Amino acid sequence: MKNWIGKDVCAECAGMLAASINIGFKTKGRCHRCHSEQELFNVIAMSPSPLSAQNVCPECGHVGDAHAASCQRSEVALLTTERQQIVELLKDIGCYNADLSLPDQIRDLLKKNT
Repeated sequence: MKNWIGKDVCAECAGMLAASINIGFKTKGRCHRCHSEQELFNVIAMSPSPLSAQNVCPECGHVGDAHAASCQRSEVALLTTERQQIVELLKDIGCYNADLSLPDQIRDLLKKNT
C-alpha cells in the first residue's frame, strides 16, 4: 500500500487507510487522496493494510470504483514501458516477431535455451 506518512488527508480518507493522524494540527486545503477541499490532518503512522473491507488499490489506496486516474495512468505507463523494453530485448537478440504474442516468443526462447 502507498505510504501516506507526511501527507495531509481528510478524516474520512484517514479512516479508510487506517492511518494515525495528528488531530492537534489541522489545516484547510485539498486532500492528497480524495482531492476534496476540507480540513486536513497530517498522517503520522500507517497500518500495514486498510481497515476497509472494500477492494482498495494497493498503490494509491483508492477504492476500486473511485480509483485515482493518476494511479491508473502510472500503471499503464509502467506496463507500456516494460513491454517496450521486452520488445527491444527481443530485437537485440534477433528473436522478435511482430506476428507472435510476447508471451509466445518468450516461451519459445526459454524452451530453446533449456
